[in-house]
Amino acid sequence: MWSRDITLLCPTCQVEVEGHIVERDGDLFTRGECAEHGPFEKFFWRDADLYRESLPPADQPVLPKGPLDVFDDRVAGYLTTFAIDITNRCNLTCPTCVSQAVLTSEVEASDEDESLDDLLKLIPDYRGKDVKRLPNISLVGGESSLRPDLPEFIERIIREKGITPRLNSNGLLLMDEKRLDRLYAAGLRWVILQFDGFTPEPSIEFRGHDFSKRKLEIIAKLAKKGFFVHLACMVQKGVNDAEVGEILRFAAKEPNIRRVSFYPRSDIGRFDEPDRPVTHVIDVMHAIENGTDGQVSADDVRATKRLGDKLYRLTGNPMFRPRPCIFPFVLMRDGERLVSCHKFFSPGSALRNLKAAVKFARHAPKMLKPDEGRFPSDFLFVNIEKFYDGEAFDVHGAHNCHHVYLTPEGALPFCVYNTTIRGKSALQKGGGCGVMPTVPAEKRRVPVEFKSSSSA
Repeated sequence: MWSRDITLLCPTCQVEVEGHIVERDGDLFTRGECAEHGPFEKFFWRDADLYRESLPPADQPVLPKGPLDVFDDRVAGYLTTFAIDITNRCNLTCPTCVSQAVLTSEVEASDEDESLDDLLKLIPDYRGKDVKRLPNISLVGGESSLRPDLPEFIERIIREKGITPRLNSNGLLLMDEKRLDRLYAAGLRWVILQFDGFTPEPSIEFRGHDFSKRKLEIIAKLAKKGFFVHLACMVQKGVNDAEVGEILRFAAKEPNIRRVSFYPRSDIGRFDEPDRPVTHVIDVMHAIENGTDGQVSADDVRATKRLGDKLYRLTGNPMFRPRPCIFPFVLMRDGERLVSCHKFFSPGSALRNLKAAVKFARHAPKMLKPDEGRFPSDFLFVNIEKFYDGEAFDVHGAHNCHHVYLTPEGALPFCVYNTTIRGKSALQKGGGCGVMPTVPAEKRRVPVEFKSSSSA
């Protein structure tokens, strides 16, 4: 029976313990033992083969544990995305909220929000630096558009830091065209829009209200104003997995929708349904295959993953860095068909799709810098990203990440931050919502000392 040694978090107290991933009936489980709370076993991963084939090579460099010093210039070539909490206030109380945001309906300044000057201190300055692969920065919350000084913050990020800001939003306040005009004038070009599907049921399940039609109106307004749209879609089996294919077709036909991210629902945040199983990467792959009538198959996604591993070794581009929790791929709209672009790397398949393959080759360099949005609108970036569950948390896997949250103590990978800082476990420990715990001084802003995953 296959097994793998890993470091886990005790599901009760979040203390690190040594444990194992073990295979049973084709799936994976974590096993560990906490000195205080005893032994535990938790479901970890559906489809053991998919997990094994997605593991990074043993010699792949990884970042150290602990808050990371993003002011070290070498980090810019390793990370793709910064995120920063600019408010913990929100105009919704989503049952699925990861950040445990606090409800408010007022667009106003708040003493609870960090000042712009303090937030800007957390962001490295890349102006004039010879950095080949700049990270972007996602402005998250809460609902970021509740801050009246958001346009000023966006303008200052661009002017003072030299990187691309992207706004995470549920979109409700973006129905105001004057607000959109102010954001566009400030330099914002990307909106990451929460999107659950086309029918009322997923929106009610995930957001507590039916926003399905309003989201389409928001997308139309964003397109009218010239914004690029990145759809952020939580997926749960039996709720909206049947709409995944339709989401891809819709996105491929909308010129301003350039990216789609599918997030299989994980046991973090306000996931308060212990009897409902979490959704996994393989579930979304099958939903894509079924929803596109096989035009985009699970094998296409897996093949793209294998290709990405090779491209990472050739280029060192963190977009391609192997991790079992993220599966990126690029689709091209060819008439009414969706074609997975990995096929253009195979001579036989490229010849069968010659016109599309030539177009892909011509624009491939632009797609290596997706934040600029200069690639044609008939290409669509897609990824499936699985957050580590709080109940089965692979500590090393979570730290092997190219997405980090910026905090005063340094940068923390997404899943580490969401699970142990502002997620369910932070509440269990009494840490409150969005509160960064004290980090020992010697662990703050850990300098970059790359090491292989085999020694981590």
